[in-house]
Amino acid sequence: KMPPSSGELWGYPIMPNTIMVDCLLPTGIIIPLSCSRDATLESIKEELWENAQKYPLYRHLGEPSSYIFVSITRDGDKEEFYDEYRRLCDLHLFQPILKVVEPKGNTEEKKLNSEIRLAVGGCAHEFDNMKDSEVIDFRRNILSVCKDAVDTRNTGSEECRASYVYPPEIESSEELPANLERKLDKGLVMVCVWGLSDSGEKQKHTLEVHKDTVPEAVIREAILKKLKCSRLAREEQVALAQEHQHHYLLKVCGVNQYLLKTYPLCRYKYIRTCIAKGDIPQLMLMLKDAVYKAIPPSNYITPSYVRRNPSLSATQPTVSLYKVDESFRVKILGASYVNVKDVDKIYVRVGIYHGTESLCPFRDTEHVVHSNPKWDETLEFQMYIPDIPRSARLCVSICAVSQRKKREERCAIAWGNVSLFDYKSVLLSSRVNLHLWPVPKGMDELLNPLGSTGSNPNREAPCLVIELDRFSGQVVFPSMEQIEEYASFVSPLQSLGEENPETWTEVEKEQVQEIIKRDPLSEISEQDKMLLWKMRYYCYTVPNSLPKLLDASKWNSRDHVAQLYRLLRKWKRVSPETALELLDCKYADMFVRKYAVEWLDGLSDELLSQYLLQLVQVLKYEPYLENDLGKFLIRRSLLNYNIGHFFFWHLKSEMHDPSVAVRFGLLLEGFCRGIGTHLKSVVRQVGALEKLTQLTDSLKERKDDTPKERLKYLTEQFSKPDFLEALQHFPSPLNNSCILGDLIVNECRILDSAKKPLWLLWKNPDHLAEQILDHHEIIFKNGDDLRQDMLTLQVIRIMDSIWQKEGLDLRMMPYACLSTGKHVGMIEVVRNAKTVMNIQKKGGRMAAFQVDSTQLHKWIKEKNRGDRYKQAIETFTLSCAGYCVATFILGIGDRNPDNIMVNEEGQIFHIDFGHFLGHFKKKFGINRERVPFVLTEDFLHVIAKGQENPRKSKEFQSFQELCGKAYLLLHRHANLLITLFTMMLSTGIPELQSIDDIGYLRKTLQVEKSEEQALEYFQNQFFEAYGGAWTTKVDWFFHSVKHF
Repeated sequence: KMPPSSGELWGYPIMPNTIMVDCLLPTGIIIPLSCSRDATLESIKEELWENAQKYPLYRHLGEPSSYIFVSITRDGDKEEFYDEYRRLCDLHLFQPILKVVEPKGNTEEKKLNSEIRLAVGGCAHEFDNMKDSEVIDFRRNILSVCKDAVDTRNTGSEECRASYVYPPEIESSEELPANLERKLDKGLVMVCVWGLSDSGEKQKHTLEVHKDTVPEAVIREAILKKLKCSRLAREEQVALAQEHQHHYLLKVCGVNQYLLKTYPLCRYKYIRTCIAKGDIPQLMLMLKDAVYKAIPPSNYITPSYVRRNPSLSATQPTVSLYKVDESFRVKILGASYVNVKDVDKIYVRVGIYHGTESLCPFRDTEHVVHSNPKWDETLEFQMYIPDIPRSARLCVSICAVSQRKKREERCAIAWGNVSLFDYKSVLLSSRVNLHLWPVPKGMDELLNPLGSTGSNPNREAPCLVIELDRFSGQVVFPSMEQIEEYASFVSPLQSLGEENPETWTEVEKEQVQEIIKRDPLSEISEQDKMLLWKMRYYCYTVPNSLPKLLDASKWNSRDHVAQLYRLLRKWKRVSPETALELLDCKYADMFVRKYAVEWLDGLSDELLSQYLLQLVQVLKYEPYLENDLGKFLIRRSLLNYNIGHFFFWHLKSEMHDPSVAVRFGLLLEGFCRGIGTHLKSVVRQVGALEKLTQLTDSLKERKDDTPKERLKYLTEQFSKPDFLEALQHFPSPLNNSCILGDLIVNECRILDSAKKPLWLLWKNPDHLAEQILDHHEIIFKNGDDLRQDMLTLQVIRIMDSIWQKEGLDLRMMPYACLSTGKHVGMIEVVRNAKTVMNIQKKGGRMAAFQVDSTQLHKWIKEKNRGDRYKQAIETFTLSCAGYCVATFILGIGDRNPDNIMVNEEGQIFHIDFGHFLGHFKKKFGINRERVPFVLTEDFLHVIAKGQENPRKSKEFQSFQELCGKAYLLLHRHANLLITLFTMMLSTGIPELQSIDDIGYLRKTLQVEKSEEQALEYFQNQFFEAYGGAWTTKVDWFFHSVKHF
């Protein structure tokens, strides 16, 4: 059941059509008004002033424009409403009460703050009242990053400003892959250039240009072609074309995507996609001045909290960490709000961690009865205070002990983590009240070092009171200069000539190279660690060895750490893949992370977009609000609107999670201040998704309605002014270069599923929409966690880019999928596609029950007559190979004819990735997926063009080789794929909880095997798949019977 606070009004998913609103005037008079749920504040105010004339003290009221409405919203926040076009149903009030007041302060700034709160949601309304100095400093400091990005945009040319709003979508590889080159005749590309006359008349010119032609030259050719019909001499035509080519831009028909930069045509993603599919690119001539003028200005308003003087904390005497000659101790005083039943005793476990590594043995308190959780016990650790690294954290948990059948069982009840140094590098001292977090599913260990740091904002959560030693002054972590000084003192004593290359033997160098090549999850023995540390100066000559050297370092020894920092300061740039690895949970050190971010700054926008999902997730591993990764992501997001769009949604989708709400909310606030007038577009998207969420919540409550009644209700709601206003003419959250125009209400429907997803259609308002896409179709889901689907599709997209770079186009279809909130999100509908189940149904009962294996081939043949048949079979074969390999490596389960689809061009693709990494469905304790990937007789029939015995055909032989080639290319990039999953451990996705889950990838990618061994393993799996095709067929048969 939905919480009462999540609807349009407390307790209502959708408000009643009319409602009584109590309006309190400044004169103290209360006037009740009967208002329509979709009434605007402007119309309510107008009616209020009319009614006020009939009440006392009317003459004491000023003009209506001198006042604003104020009310309490459903989250208990007092909000001032400056935008009077907002409707009553969209204010999310706690009770229908509106107070009329005179606005105070800077109205412009208050309007902006109100829009930011609408966009960010969650705890954004609390930021101004937060007293935490780290929050106050972060809000002030992040704005300098935002302001710098805005200044960079504004000081550039008009073209630079346009490139921010419409970033060119460019492929990272400069050369056209060989497989695409082969599709061109002498490197020539056919393009169609459209023009619109003032009267709206469409004209088109088809040109044949070289793939390396730049957009401006295409414009010149198009103008020349148009002038061909004129009576001008050739020289005059050329002169005119050269003069006017600078006045135009090329836009992709149907979307807000421009070919703005002077890259060759074949570098643009859109052009490459057209070449791959054999389509003619459809481009439109746009007047440059008109495009530039339509770009809104970057209005940056400096908030008042920046103009206030920063809070200065009283300066206290400081002591260097290196001067403290004591072991680390912590006193456990007691706990409150510990609610447990059926346990004998409880105790507290405490550990000191650096990333995933324990720095010393953990300590436990005495066991006490849970009804009186008091300890007053000091725990001393085998950790010398000067050896504590900068990013160390104290991990605690309250644990329960129970006797079960003569066996003692222990489990964690609640856990918490706290950084041992604060954001100003001061060692934690004095008393700490730490509200703990509930234990996540699948947490077997008693401590949770990968969990977030800081206190749970829920004040009713268990609270542990601990006390740390106080010293004569604040204990401060040494500066880099002091560390360097210490390193130069210990280095000669410990290195024993290790810096000298002449001391490195060939055997040792080979051993180090072998260790470096291992995958990110491979264990390193103590012997290997000693070798790596001994050979650290050799590692310095191999920059990508850094993760392994960090694994070998003793983080509980300042001697090691000081020497490591000294090396790090002159370390050469590592590859982007290695830099990503340095940001995962293992590498907690803030200096290491700082360098990793510096090395990532060279990433192209295209690659940054590709890895953005992971980079946002690893923000959770940053110990402090202000960190280099956050600043890097905000800066790049404010310089490229496409990156910014997804940066916003990846953060926004987790604002319901209290462990990240403040961190992500503050980043979103800074981002929203930096995007200026684009904020209105973001608010529109957020508003549209809120409307759809409320509507689907209300649909779920209509349990007794028939499907027909539900559809009638949906159509009625969609026809109301507030829904039409919210759900039309805004950028698609799935792709901000697509504008969702008029909602096609009579074609929207509710899908037959427990969570009642909506199938929604919008017109494409682009002038030349019909050339590419005349409407947009999106599925809106409320109730399903789409993060696993989103991750799977992103990794499939990356696999595809690996194949493409190697000249292998497997016609993959990683459709768009975006999680936008807790169990809320959107999925792109793929055009002209049907599930295998629906195609089988067309062949009658025998085909649907999986007895007739020829139906799929017949359907593809029917849809592709003549020359198109050969192309469709090739497309099917390529995409089938790609998905066979991808689903095998990712361990994607629950494959049945309802979640494999084929489009009319023969492209096969998978949907619904509810199970991955080998978490297969079980029935009666038996693993339902008995084959490594799905390759049924139906698919083999298509690949072999309908031959009677497909397995003996040469086409099947080629298909097998194609799968092997695709697999080997991914085997070579195993480290990247493993890193991407490791970076996602912080998401809380149920099937991605621990390093053990990612171990599945190590197996399928055969990370420790040579290419020959890996290929042999894959081929054995392949034979098992088509030899075991009958087991899949049996599974599919039962699925068909169940769903027929």
